Amino acid sequence: MQLVFTWMKEFLILYLLLTVLMQLAAAEEYKKYLRFLSGMILLLVLIAPLRRLLGNGGGKELLRSYDRFWEQLDAAASEQADGNKKFSWEGQGLSAYETAVAADIQAQARQKDIPAAEVSVSLTEDYQIARVRVRLEPLQQEEAAAARKKMAAFLQDTYRLEEGQIWIG
Repeated sequence: MQLVFTWMKEFLILYLLLTVLMQLAAAEEYKKYLRFLSGMILLLVLIAPLRRLLGNGGGKELLRSYDRFWEQLDAAASEQADGNKKFSWEGQGLSAYETAVAADIQAQARQKDIPAAEVSVSLTEDYQIARVRVRLEPLQQEEAAAARKKMAAFLQDTYRLEEGQIWIG
């Protein structure tokens, strides 16, 4: 309910600002353009909640991926703690995080029916993905090309990677 009130408040504030802008327009010939533009802006603001409900699944997938990543890190920490070893991510360096991210990418790829046999990830010092290397399972030539394309599209869409950051073999 709070979201509805916030949305209505934003809509009304925008409507008032656009109305003031219309009144401040000096020439009558500009008012028709401002009226059209303000109508389009109000329409976009009006349908924004519907767009969020009906579409835009990419953001949800990214959030699920983020949650899975942290769950895997917690699982690894508890496995280490169960083994009576003192566990700390701080002495592990980036390698523990890289392993967790690679496992997450591989799991997501398999969910999307991409035959990823091995995934390795290189992270920057601020834990951003620098490079992803994927080795696919042996396939027919046509199937391998389609799997490479699907994996590249998945990495670019989900992790916002560029072609130069991805190696698929």
